[in-house]
Amino acid sequence: MAIIDTEAIVLRGVRYGESDLILALLTPGMGRVAAIAKGARKPTSRQGGRLQPGVRLRASLAEGRGDLMTLRSTQVVDASAGLWVEGYRLRAAGCVLEAALRVVPEHEDAEAAFNLLTRALALIAVAPARDDPPRLDPYVLGTQAKLLASSGLVPHLASCASCGAPPPLAGFSPSAGGAVCPACLARPGAERLDPAAADALVALLACPLAEAPAAVPPDAPAGVERMIALMLREHLGVTLRSGTPL
Repeated sequence: MAIIDTEAIVLRGVRYGESDLILALLTPGMGRVAAIAKGARKPTSRQGGRLQPGVRLRASLAEGRGDLMTLRSTQVVDASAGLWVEGYRLRAAGCVLEAALRVVPEHEDAEAAFNLLTRALALIAVAPARDDPPRLDPYVLGTQAKLLASSGLVPHLASCASCGAPPPLAGFSPSAGGAVCPACLARPGAERLDPAAADALVALLACPLAEAPAAVPPDAPAGVERMIALMLREHLGVTLRSGTPL
């Protein structure tokens, strides 16, 4: 039985049996993996408190016959403690963890996604609460936009994604892969383009995640979220619930 030592971020834990947990973990070298933590829910378990969503671990994983690995031991690298003292942060962290859970593929190299999520959780853990819902937080939108890009789904926003016509662009078509001109707006599935949101999405893709708050003006978050959601649903079949607490 091969043993793999790796860093991992806990994306989700699901109760299994009387005392076990089935974990979704994001690792840099293996992407998203599933592992069982046997006895983790027992009152005497030393691991239970280390396996909360958002915690970054050093984990020892044993490969099994199927896809489910066994978690043998853990050491906390970063508990993301700041998430647990503010409800807004907790819900925002839930949004980025869900995005990684749904977008990052299983058993593929994911070092970029792992580093992105590490940075996102660190920023959210000290972020002030905002007036917008946590799912519209700039760090959440920036993380989702960069996960979209890592999946090869950067929306085409410089010219018409359908016919190649130059600006002005009037709509957004997920099936075409981006913004469309007034003539192509009439095609099925296209909807009106929010120029402020389009500019904000371009800025989020281009800037470091730490600069996300400056990239998203107050009138743009809902439009950015809409474009990301349309692309994820059209090309990956993913619909984010966003905002679910950890």
